[in-house]
Amino acid sequence: MKKLFKVSLIAALSFVLVAPSLTTPASAKSKVKVISTSKFAHKTYHGKKGNIYSSAKLTHRKYKMSKYRYTTWTATKKAVIKNHGKKATLAYIKSGKKAGWIYKKYLTAGKAPFNKQKRLNNTYTAYMKALMPVNGGDKSEPYTRSYGDMATSIEYTWTDGYYGEDGNAKVVAKDRDALINVYNVFKNRFSGSQRASLDAMANSLDKLEPVTDNTDETASSMGTFAQTLSTAVNDLN
Repeated sequence: MKKLFKVSLIAALSFVLVAPSLTTPASAKSKVKVISTSKFAHKTYHGKKGNIYSSAKLTHRKYKMSKYRYTTWTATKKAVIKNHGKKATLAYIKSGKKAGWIYKKYLTAGKAPFNKQKRLNNTYTAYMKALMPVNGGDKSEPYTRSYGDMATSIEYTWTDGYYGEDGNAKVVAKDRDALINVYNVFKNRFSGSQRASLDAMANSLDKLEPVTDNTDETASSMGTFAQTLSTAVNDLN
């Protein structure tokens, strides 16, 4: 009886160990067949959805395109695959160190749109840093993260009520430097005659060395420049 039990147990264990190996080939068989791959002229694309895979067999997802809607990709290769019996075209795309395969139908030709919200946030942070050293006049911080409120802040800080801090040349010099640093935050957003005019005003202001006898002149130049810069910043988006 014991001998019969041992034989039955060994047979059962053998079946358990062998059974997975019998089913593995069928379950591991890839559902995607790569029919062909080829190179083509580099083109730029962007996208909003779809997955980016490590290989044309689509076995491992590396990225979600929805997280890179503001990224411009360069496509260098394409692949024709058959997935569940249906043909499809993939593109091999790359941006910096990121690369992979994606269904070509998810790509839109051309560069990605600019991330305006991210640029606004970065500009606001830089503006607040440039505004911080101001210790003369009535420093005004923007109420919201908007170009309009930053423009108002520039106008109120260096135009209304700024009278050269009663002849304190060191304070005026520090406030002048802060205004020029504020301009540096925005200057690359301007172009053409507007940029040339603002550059000339900034350079002229930078050459003024505040002393006790000319703080009013420096304050006046700061006010004129601040008013012009404020108008320009208010038109940004």
